[in-house]
Amino acid sequence: MNRSVRVLHVDDEPRFTGLTTTHLQRIDDRYVVETAESVTEGLDRLADGRFDCVVSDYDMPGKNGIDFLEAVRESDPNLPFILFTGKGSEEVASDAISAGVTDYLQKDTATEQFELLANRIENAVSQHRTEHELEQQRIVLETVIENLPAGILVEDESREVLTANTELLELFGDDMSVEEFVGADCAQLARELKDVFVRSEEFLASIEDHLDAREPVIGETFELADGRIVERDYIPYELPSGAANLWMYRDVTDDREQTRLLEGLFEQSLHGISIKEIITDEEGTPVDYEYLHVNDQFEELTGLDGDAIVGRRATEAIDGIEETGFIETFGEVALGGEPKRFESYSEPLDRHYEISAFAPSHGRFITIFSDITERKARQKELEKFKFFVEHTPDFMIILEEDLTVRYQSPISPAVEYDPLVVTAENPIQYVHPDDQKAAINGFQLALTSPDEVVTSEFRAKDAEGTWRWFETRSQNFIGTEPIDGVLVTIREVTERKEKERRLQRQNERLDQFASVVSHDLRNPLNVADGRLDLLAEDCDSEHVAEIEWALDRMDQLIDDVLTLARDGETVGETEPMTLDSIAVQCWSNVATGEATLTCETSGEIRADRSRLSQLLENLFRNSVEHNARPVTITVGDLSDGFYIEDDGRGIPAAEREAVFEAGHSSTEDGTGFGLAIVAEIASAHGWEVDVTGSTAGGARFEITGVEQVE
Repeated sequence: MNRSVRVLHVDDEPRFTGLTTTHLQRIDDRYVVETAESVTEGLDRLADGRFDCVVSDYDMPGKNGIDFLEAVRESDPNLPFILFTGKGSEEVASDAISAGVTDYLQKDTATEQFELLANRIENAVSQHRTEHELEQQRIVLETVIENLPAGILVEDESREVLTANTELLELFGDDMSVEEFVGADCAQLARELKDVFVRSEEFLASIEDHLDAREPVIGETFELADGRIVERDYIPYELPSGAANLWMYRDVTDDREQTRLLEGLFEQSLHGISIKEIITDEEGTPVDYEYLHVNDQFEELTGLDGDAIVGRRATEAIDGIEETGFIETFGEVALGGEPKRFESYSEPLDRHYEISAFAPSHGRFITIFSDITERKARQKELEKFKFFVEHTPDFMIILEEDLTVRYQSPISPAVEYDPLVVTAENPIQYVHPDDQKAAINGFQLALTSPDEVVTSEFRAKDAEGTWRWFETRSQNFIGTEPIDGVLVTIREVTERKEKERRLQRQNERLDQFASVVSHDLRNPLNVADGRLDLLAEDCDSEHVAEIEWALDRMDQLIDDVLTLARDGETVGETEPMTLDSIAVQCWSNVATGEATLTCETSGEIRADRSRLSQLLENLFRNSVEHNARPVTITVGDLSDGFYIEDDGRGIPAAEREAVFEAGHSSTEDGTGFGLAIVAEIASAHGWEVDVTGSTAGGARFEITGVEQVE
């Protein structure tokens, strides 16, 4: 594969496609990579240009990689398509294989992934090009007899014509069609055609002599009555059904053109071709063979120099060839005359080959072969995937339309339970009575929605009769080979369901607690605030201010506790927003005194506006309240998030791990819940929050994993 390879890389992360492009072109400058950030854009690129391979992510906004694959297969069933994704799962792999993916590769953080990707691209493109060229060759070979500028006739041992071409009939001026010729008695046809030849009896006698001797005769010439000269080749060979004879007649007027054509077929074949002669010892046992002629593709597929090996023995040209079994096999072909077709691994060349060998004459043989190393590697990959399917803790079933199980995959022996074997049964009978309706509805939805993956959860019995929770993902592939049914992936989720029930009970207790705090504590506090106002009017006491501070602190504590109890790790609907504008708005909501805000951000992120505001206000308030002097607070961008830092006194390294714990405070006035709420909000968004030191010695909070808006 020496010509350029045009690759279309589709991924909604442009930084990753750029990185992939750089690595691929460093690995091999033949790669010409174009990128697209969505399935729609990728399809537009494919419509506008020709590509050798498509590399696509799976998890993209809108349509995913499987949708893209299915759309590509509608227009080009054979274009190499590699799913290169960070979302690795049995479900995705199964869907990709069902949709006709060429290869499946999971992203990781190592740069070796790009070398592996380059290898997969090269293998896929090489195989695709080879298959395309082989298909062209098949068409050529099917029509070669009809289109050769030579008359061809093949007869079996009973002298019945097996095949002929129009050129033969036109050469001899026969009015019969090829169809009428096939099946006729070749001896009778020869007698009918003898008058075409000047020496007709010599023509008939030569046929009988060759059939008796059964030795190849090349280049025998005859003069026709109309003055033309024809050249005839006779080649006896064996068919599975018995002996056969090939007769080829050529008008020598066009001999030079015919020679060029035959040489072209030999030299331009996409298969490696070599003509060899077997060498035997005194007892007639094959001990070696000699190369008589090889084509260019032979050199390409073996890496051997044709000029250097022609005229040499195989044992001289290839080290270790005597250990491979080729000499024995080719000896059987050359001496026994029986063609062979087989696959073999050549250890000296470190390649797998598919080889056809036949003997045009005793002692000589021709090998036609192709390199199937990449195909073998693909088969090995499929075997690995089969092993993965059979050893995953999940298992699969295929349902008929009446919900009868046609196939059930094995499950990993490491799993702590044994599932029921329900092949040829309706599995609904083993589902918990309270869950049967939901299970049936899920399977029926899959039947009526073939483009959707339907998820259901229900209880069912295992092999020991124990009720367990299972999660199923079903997709309808009825009428689609090789599945032709509803594919159901089943995962045991009993432990997860128990955790969910415990969490639900915990949330219910938190709701009760929040109600108590909000009503039963807030009411007495409001009474105390009112009484304090009256007390302040009746007397001038230094204790009034202290009581007022204590009540304010209780009120703030109640607010923070309610925030943690009611909001927790939840967010509402997210939306795009500019970080600098919301930071300025939140700054105005905080008593900041003489502190100042600097925004060094131009990014746009996606978040729950209300909860992000809480996070920013708590961090601003934390910086202002924990520094005696006015500070400058800076909001800036990170590659995958943002930071808030100040130039104050900072947080000692030994205390940084504890600052997000509820109740932790380094000041007498703090509630200890502000940063705990920050951590809860970050976690609810799927973000990470970390504290470190700023360049000015103050505190720096980094929020990462934030979804950026391009």
